[in-house]
Amino acid sequence: MGDKSEADPHEQVPEVAPLVKRKHLNKTWMGLGAALEWIALRGQPMSLKLYHDRENEADQALVAALADLPNEIAESIVRGETEKEPGVLEPIPSGIWRQTATCDANDARQPYRLIGTDDDDPWEAVILGVHVMGYRRIQIRCAFVLENWPEHELGIEPLSMPAVARAQVRRLVEIIIAMAPENFAPISQSEMESLVRSLMPAAQRNLVRKLHREIYPYPKRGPKGERDPDRKVRLEKFREEVISAELRK
Repeated sequence: MGDKSEADPHEQVPEVAPLVKRKHLNKTWMGLGAALEWIALRGQPMSLKLYHDRENEADQALVAALADLPNEIAESIVRGETEKEPGVLEPIPSGIWRQTATCDANDARQPYRLIGTDDDDPWEAVILGVHVMGYRRIQIRCAFVLENWPEHELGIEPLSMPAVARAQVRRLVEIIIAMAPENFAPISQSEMESLVRSLMPAAQRNLVRKLHREIYPYPKRGPKGERDPDRKVRLEKFREEVISAELRK
């Protein structure tokens, strides 16, 4: 039998059947993994190819929506189990969302990564920390999901990273300078850019560099030659300290 030159019109396209239906949103809380499926499918079957695209968009849209909320509201909407205290669900710090990657495309050296399913329960989800503590069994309020992604509206707002306000970037630059140990100063332009953009990926490089020059107008020059070989390790440790401080705010 020869190869088909055209697609068979009767050939069935693989579909994804929804597991999460509207009735599952009648509770107070739902697993974050289930919420992500709802955002992508809205309880309707869909081709496998289209679902993969919408799955990525759903992850990005949810993280972006949570990152835009005031701290106290975001922390009342999502809860999870810390790796240190299994079995205890507590509010997830709001600062985590702007530092969370949802896929390789928007990784940007983010310290956290959202995984849409939990090995222990596929209806829930996990946030894995690269160098810091993560969360499991993440749950979200059903009302928030339904309000933002209603049943009969299939549109998903793709993640478009909003411009970060100059004041927010300046605040972060000032915090980094204030927290830097005396023997670590001065922080170079490239180091400042790396630190700021690891916390705020949308921060424009030119803005970070400009603020760096304004706050460090005449930086003290270090000795010529090779820099401290341990400085890179110390920079990563300092980055984690800044991240921890920001999560507590």
